[in-house]
Amino acid sequence: MQIIEWDGTTITQPGCYSGIPLEVYHNDLTLLPGPSVSKSSLKSIAPPDGSPKKFWQTWAFNKNRSSRASSKAMDFGRAVHALILGDEVFEDKFVIRPETVDGEEYHARRKGWIKWFAEQAEAGLTVLTKQQIEQIREMSKDLAQHPLVIAGGLQGNVEVSMFARDPKTGIWLRSRPDNNPDEGMFVDVKTTSSLDQEFLERQLWDAGYVLQAALTKVVCDLLKRPFHSFTLLYTLVDDYADSDFRVISDADIALGEHVIRYGLQKIRHGLDTGEWPGASVYTRENYPIGITKWTRDRITFALNQEGYQP
Repeated sequence: MQIIEWDGTTITQPGCYSGIPLEVYHNDLTLLPGPSVSKSSLKSIAPPDGSPKKFWQTWAFNKNRSSRASSKAMDFGRAVHALILGDEVFEDKFVIRPETVDGEEYHARRKGWIKWFAEQAEAGLTVLTKQQIEQIREMSKDLAQHPLVIAGGLQGNVEVSMFARDPKTGIWLRSRPDNNPDEGMFVDVKTTSSLDQEFLERQLWDAGYVLQAALTKVVCDLLKRPFHSFTLLYTLVDDYADSDFRVISDADIALGEHVIRYGLQKIRHGLDTGEWPGASVYTRENYPIGITKWTRDRITFALNQEGYQP
């Protein structure tokens, strides 16, 4: 696989590029010569909870988009990747909260601490506690002992961004999996609050993991690169460290491809016409709505108890 070292200018040729900071990959609108989408933006247009309107109002290429603040879970996940995979220089993006500021122990409402947090935010730094760092280290140790990692599952090209232009819509596609192996067996590290099978299956679509795998495959196909599988390597965020993995099924990835292509069509239509319909695009007009069976049964029971006769 040929990897091109990014020269800091707009990328005009599809391919695999190294040396692109994560911040630039996500936020630099001049990185590519035209509008682009990633897994995160495509998730906002995907059924059943997305819509073209939601996509447009949150898309970076909309000058009037709604801003989205980073959540604590997202910040922790980024820190995990920075320390375990090295996809960000940790010291450049994160800072460990000190024990005291101006001689005062931690208290979020004290003036000294308010000023300190404001300074970190201005510097673009995410604050982590010593306990979180220790937790990540324990997670890293547990991951290192997992058979998939020992077998080389996370080996391959790290910090490689893939770009391809969709030939039907002209929209650029962006994908940046955790590892980029020549043989096409991708592995991506995910943090999770539970390793329960039902929870992981529910999260698979809700968190956009299927779309991530499908987008990686779409980009690989356009770049004529091999794609054989997409594995999620989970690391548990809990009082104890644990790890497990799941391979996303081919059927789910195929469904994700259909959703991506459908989404690209909707985006192209919106860019051409300015039409961005809301959630009703995925439902029938005047679709009937009714109370739940549980509520209906309670009402019926109450009427019967009172001896109501129609």
